[in-house]
This record gives sequence, C-alpha cells and structure tokens, in this order.
Amino acid sequence: MTQRVEAQGGTGGGGWDDGINTGLRKVNVGYDGSCVSYVRFEYFNDGMVRSHAHGVQNNEPQEFVIDYPNEYITSVEGTYAYVSYVHGFVINSLIFKTSTGRTSVRFGNQGFVLENNGRKLVGFHGRAGLALDAIGAYFAPDSSVWVPPKRLEAQGGPGGNIWDDGVFDDVKKVYVGRDAACVTYVKFDYVRDGRIEEIREHGKVVQIPQEFLLDYPNEYITSVEGTYGKVINTNNNILTSLAFTTSEGRTSPTFGATKFVLEDNGRQIVGFHGRSGTVIDAIGAYFAPPPSPC
Repeated sequence: MTQRVEAQGGTGGGGWDDGINTGLRKVNVGYDGSCVSYVRFEYFNDGMVRSHAHGVQNNEPQEFVIDYPNEYITSVEGTYAYVSYVHGFVINSLIFKTSTGRTSVRFGNQGFVLENNGRKLVGFHGRAGLALDAIGAYFAPDSSVWVPPKRLEAQGGPGGNIWDDGVFDDVKKVYVGRDAACVTYVKFDYVRDGRIEEIREHGKVVQIPQEFLLDYPNEYITSVEGTYGKVINTNNNILTSLAFTTSEGRTSPTFGATKFVLEDNGRQIVGFHGRSGTVIDAIGAYFAPPPSPC
C-alpha cells in the first residue's frame, strides 16, 4: 500500500503532485543562492521515462542519478527557513538517500558537523558581526597526560569579526538566537574547576534566544551540526542553523532553519508532491514497498 507523507516547508506557492510512479531514475535540483528554486524528477512508468519539473530554473541544476531498479530513494532530508524576497518559509536545502547507502550532495545550503570521535567539546571560536558568520570548536583529548585540545576550524562564511573563547573544562549551557533567516547570536556558559567561570556571547540579539542546558558534569557536547548559506542582503555565507548532540545521546532542537526528514521504514519513494511558485515552498513524498529483485 502506498503511503502519502505530507509536504514539509512553507504555505506559499501553488500545489503540485506528481502522483504514484513505478520508480525514480534521476533528481535535478536548482539553487538560487538563498533557497531551492527548482526541482525536476525523472520517473519510470510502464517502461517509459516521464519528467516533472517545479519552480523556476535560475541556474544550471545539479543532478543525482539512481540505479533503478537496483537502487531507490528511501529518504529525503532538508531544511526550510524564511526568505524575505518571497515573504515566506521555503525549502533551502535537500539531501537524498538511497537503499544502497549512497547520499546525494546537499543541494542548497551547505552542511557541516564539528566532532572528534565522541570527545568532549570544551570551547568555541568563530566569526560574528550582525549575525553569526562561522563557528568552530575545541575538543579535549582522551589522555591522562595533558596535551593541547584539538582545534577544528570554523565552518561558515568569511565575514564578521574573529572571536575565540579559548578552552575550558566544560560547557554547561548554550543559548542561540535567530531571526527569520539565520542564526544571529550565541552565548555559552563555560565551566572551570566545577563552577561557571565565563559567560561569552557573540553576534546580535534579534529575538529572545533559546537555551539548551546540559547535565554537567554527567553530560557534555560531542558534536555540533549546522548549515550555512547566503540569505537576502548578505554577500557572504552565514550560519542558517545549529544543533548540538551530547554524550547522553540527546540532541538539541535545530536552532535556525527547521530540519525535516521524509522516510517510511526503508520503503521506496515513488512520487513527490508539494508547493511551488518562483521557488520550492514545500515538498512531500509517496512511499511504496521496495521493488522485487530482478
């Protein structure tokens, strides 16, 4: 039985629905610098290939080819955020994953993960001005003999001013502020010798920041995941989302652009639907049982 998963994203644009197909051969995605503006899908139906396109093609699309029937798409992951020139929430990144374990490039905003084999994150650095342009981290080594923590370079854009909080024993609390389009502000409560030693903040408060509290000393941050890209009225990439994962397996909310995953227990995607106008406002999918082996 085919399962229809509702579209994720904004409410603008007009509805489209490619319906249910036998399989999917190719995905083409266009990006206009701020959001996903165009998608085209090549479907198999009764031995024939049919294409359906949505949105507006501004730049040369990138493509992802599926080796159907030996391979099929099992999930679509992405983010959506407010983009001012379309006055609404729209899709700003997409990733496709297949039954063979392959993952497409991230179409749209670029993604990053700061981590070091599950080690403890003990400090942040980066760039900031009116928004958070980039973020990097320090990770403590697993050693009874002191060695310098490993410094992972900041991910994001080249704008803003350099900041560097240095190294502490732990991080107790993270605050993240955002506006409609990007991450604008971060604040960290650092621990040294069992007490809060430093409170550091960077960027600009636009909306009331959200907080993520850790159960110190039983829990610590092990990775930071995020996205960055250009938003309207910016010349450089800036951070559009952040999420923190801990040693206890907890993950913070995604601060900034909203993350979504379309999947149904490894079943194959056989069609897409959604909303679009000049850009891709929302995307959903149809899922069916996997194809029979050849």
